[in-house]
Amino acid sequence: MNITVSQEGSTAVAVITGDITHAVAGELQEKLLALLLSVEDLVLDFGGIGILTSAGLRMLLLLYREAQGGRKKLLLAAVPESVQDVMTVTGFWDQFLTCKSVNDAMERIIKTAQP
Repeated sequence: MNITVSQEGSTAVAVITGDITHAVAGELQEKLLALLLSVEDLVLDFGGIGILTSAGLRMLLLLYREAQGGRKKLLLAAVPESVQDVMTVTGFWDQFLTCKSVNDAMERIIKTAQP
């Protein structure tokens, strides 16, 4: 699992590649939580994710709760069909803001920020 972060204004984009399993979920959660706390909006680019296990779902739930409590936006972008299937079956999919690409996510953030 690898994570690359870029930032544009108050929005961070975390590009995650590899599998999110119990072996890496804790470390990834720490990194993403710290990142979420430092920005207004966080886009998770899941285009390079192969597997999302229950540990990954738990991580997403914790990030979601933190974002909601802090009135921040957490968006998932480029989610592979296999990961979307897992999230749909478990009821997670409808809880998250999702976009087809990082560009779509950035446009959505800009649109919602405008008065």
